[in-house]
Amino acid sequence: MVFAGVLGSSVRSTLKLAGQRLVPQVSCQSQLSNARLFSVLLQQSSRSGIHRLPILAVTSRSITKTAVQPTATVPSTPADAASASAVTPPEAVIPDVVTPESSVELLPDLLDSAISHLPAALQYGDLAALGLVGWTPAGFIRWSLELINVTTGMPWFWTIVAGSLFWKAVLFPLAVKGLQNSARILPIQPQLQKCQEEMSVVQKSGDKLAMQKQALKLRKLYNDAGVSMGATFLIPFIQFPVTLGMFFGVKKMCDLPVEQLTQSGLDLLPNLAVPDPYMILPILLCAAVNTQISVGAAELNLTDRPEMGHIMNGLRLLSVAGIWVMSAFPSGLMISLVTTSFATTVQSLLLQQPSIRRALNIPIVPAQFQGKLPSPLESVQYVIAKYTSKLSEASAAAKQPQAKNRRR
Repeated sequence: MVFAGVLGSSVRSTLKLAGQRLVPQVSCQSQLSNARLFSVLLQQSSRSGIHRLPILAVTSRSITKTAVQPTATVPSTPADAASASAVTPPEAVIPDVVTPESSVELLPDLLDSAISHLPAALQYGDLAALGLVGWTPAGFIRWSLELINVTTGMPWFWTIVAGSLFWKAVLFPLAVKGLQNSARILPIQPQLQKCQEEMSVVQKSGDKLAMQKQALKLRKLYNDAGVSMGATFLIPFIQFPVTLGMFFGVKKMCDLPVEQLTQSGLDLLPNLAVPDPYMILPILLCAAVNTQISVGAAELNLTDRPEMGHIMNGLRLLSVAGIWVMSAFPSGLMISLVTTSFATTVQSLLLQQPSIRRALNIPIVPAQFQGKLPSPLESVQYVIAKYTSKLSEASAAAKQPQAKNRRR
């Protein structure tokens, strides 16, 4: 009996060792924590249809390191099998058998599936295929944005910033020419106003010869001051279409939307086709516009034309009230507006430096001609006084027919 027991024990140990070599080692999903998390993320993204799934960098090394490879044990007696099944909780039951080799083979397919959720990079001609490129100012600006994105490979957030700065640089020579004219006009502003008043009186009289004399006198004033009349009237006709083209060009790309704009490349604003959920951009634009107005007021002659200062204060008030309107604009459009406004402020600050003005042949404005914005209270008082004077003029004009009737 003892011999039979020893023989049976040796046979069982031999079979157990052979079973460990023949039976494949298994790993349950609960032990493959990284693989389970990656699989769940892919399943959730496929159900929800989200196209902005981040690329999950999961390697076979991280999976195989965390995978525990227990050896399959055979219970020696039925009592041991029953006790093992009683101790094992239901959660630990292996739902699927996943070998490390099969998980490594699945990784390329899973990564390809994750990357396929991202939009393809923009290619040259894609915007033309969408009907967004043309010979209009907006179409031409959209073509320039496509060219910047394709050639540099920058994310679309920085593409819009670079495009806005590019067109600001294109308009820089016109801004310098405009400052040259405005700085030369400031000292002769009183003579110009007097000449314009005489011109209006002559126009009412209908004397064509006198009108020609006044026109020649006005032209002589401009020529003596070195002011180019053609540039003065031509500059706004060039700047205005570019400004509107930038606005409507970016806005239509966001409204369509161009698929690549849904991946901005910035975590704070991942989707440029939707409004800023935090309202950071509208508030930032309001601050940029107010700063731009305050800095640019130095180039205005508010002494002879005080109404311009009150108009600027009105624009500042409108910029604050427009925060709620701008909160509905797409983030891509707001980025373009904020970039342009800050670039204009920096440009004005630089062009007010005496050394830069001398280098660009821009006359230095004397201190007495440099404008300073009035306070909000002064603007309110100005509006009240203007409204009161208009009412008095209207009442005086209404009384004149009545006085004539009484005389009759």
